[in-house]
Amino acid sequence: MKHSITIIGGSVAGLTSALILASAKGEKLDFDITIVDEGKGDLHGAAIYNAPLFPLGAKADEIYAGIKKQIDSMLQVRYIKGKVNEVSGSKGNFETKGEGFSPLKSEYVIFATGAGEFDIKGFESFVRPHTLIPKPNKVRLEWSGRQEVKPGAYVAGIASGITSMVTTTIGSASEAACAILSDIAGEVTYHHDTPTSRK
Repeated sequence: MKHSITIIGGSVAGLTSALILASAKGEKLDFDITIVDEGKGDLHGAAIYNAPLFPLGAKADEIYAGIKKQIDSMLQVRYIKGKVNEVSGSKGNFETKGEGFSPLKSEYVIFATGAGEFDIKGFESFVRPHTLIPKPNKVRLEWSGRQEVKPGAYVAGIASGITSMVTTTIGSASEAACAILSDIAGEVTYHHDTPTSRK
């Protein structure tokens, strides 16, 4: 069965969530994933020296290209350059609207928006100050359980309130994707590969 997911934000958090979901695709499980990104990720101003498996000093374009290559080897994801202004609806029937794209329908939504600002109509009531980034005007989304803002809507990366590092972002984004996999399965689940599973 194919499940639709809209990911808002295409930096490390959004791409990692997509990668985890793509890796779980199989005979009984498939995904229709759309990533909407403004191209303003904080990673554009960084060089990464403290993340395992990344080339020393890796920069945004190199990191994004590498993760997209991994995703594309397992699942065709739609990438849209645009700005999300509103998310309405509920689990199983979300609608995402914004600039640069036609409205998107999906069962699930992942907010991987970063901590700089959050002005998406329909979720303003979940915005809180970010207490782990020592800079003014940083925000996060309030969530419960497994990074669930409300049923079917999840938050990933530094928008979830974690420390601003690539490694914590990857972990948070992975957990958001695993939470969706578990919700679909109706029990705690995740996907592991073996040395022969991709041959």
